[in-house]
Amino acid sequence: MEGHTDSIAPDKTKWTSNWQLSSERSLAVLQTLEDYGVPSERLSGAAYGSTRPVQTNDTAEGRAYNRRVDIVVVERE
Repeated sequence: MEGHTDSIAPDKTKWTSNWQLSSERSLAVLQTLEDYGVPSERLSGAAYGSTRPVQTNDTAEGRAYNRRVDIVVVERE
């Protein structure tokens, strides 16, 4: 899981930074998958904060696209 945020500073009463927010997003998805039976040794997480936007942060729609968790599937060899 790769957690991401937009470029707007988060609510400091909840998260200290976009890094923390993106980390918690990633961990929430990891926990959900584990709750559904995916073995934890098959899961990993990363936090990218606002460093990898997929859309512009200049519009509300673009920022919404940037607030996401990417699920990366790696084929076993």
